[in-house]
Amino acid sequence: MAFWSNEMACAIDILIRTYFRDFCWLDLSLRSILKFVEGYRRIIIVMPGSSFERLRGDEIPASARATVVRCHDYADDYLGQQVSKLNADEFTNAALIAHIDSDCIFRAPCSLPVLLTTNGRPTIRMLWRSRRPPSDGWRRCIADFYDEPLPFDVLAPQPYVYSRDLYSNLRRYCRLRHGVGLDEWSLSRRIDSMSEFGLLAAQAWFHHRDDYCWVAADDEVGWPCRAYWSRSPSAASQRADLAHQLR
Repeated sequence: MAFWSNEMACAIDILIRTYFRDFCWLDLSLRSILKFVEGYRRIIIVMPGSSFERLRGDEIPASARATVVRCHDYADDYLGQQVSKLNADEFTNAALIAHIDSDCIFRAPCSLPVLLTTNGRPTIRMLWRSRRPPSDGWRRCIADFYDEPLPFDVLAPQPYVYSRDLYSNLRRYCRLRHGVGLDEWSLSRRIDSMSEFGLLAAQAWFHHRDDYCWVAADDEVGWPCRAYWSRSPSAASQRADLAHQLR
């Protein structure tokens, strides 16, 4: 069941799935959204109950138009956070859901409708010259699920956007194709061979291609959002630099 009524049915909501170890990055990501991003309705922050208990009241800026939602605690939260994102439509009734990870920081002004849609359709950006070979676990995940690979990589820099009906369509397809629920299928994977965004984009390509706009992103410059690695040895110094820039 969605958490909101039918207000602004054409809205774009930003969904961030996080946990307590990434709260420092979450703060920076939210500050970057407030500083640079327009054209979204609200931010949905999803975290396991055990992380929610560690959340301080001042860690989510009141001006962020953010709602914090609890999800299940998973034995392996790397896979668990992917499961949460595959069920994003349960956390919002927005027509379009934009995904941003906690360690993704906006660096330039942008409007989400302009950035993520084309002629009213959500845009999926393709990498024809990916650094990930087809044998890469994140790309192989798609071939294992559909018995057919995508001819390109869809893991261009975030954010990613999908229509809300794509999630239920993917879950339904998994039940028909594999005889198990999508959560179960995903949690059975090795962590290096599961890509939630790969599955969503592949579902769009194989079954709803005309509902999306497909754009080559290999030569894209000036993309306003940059991903950092929250477990990087230099993460602390990177956060300090970003905090200074986002003041």
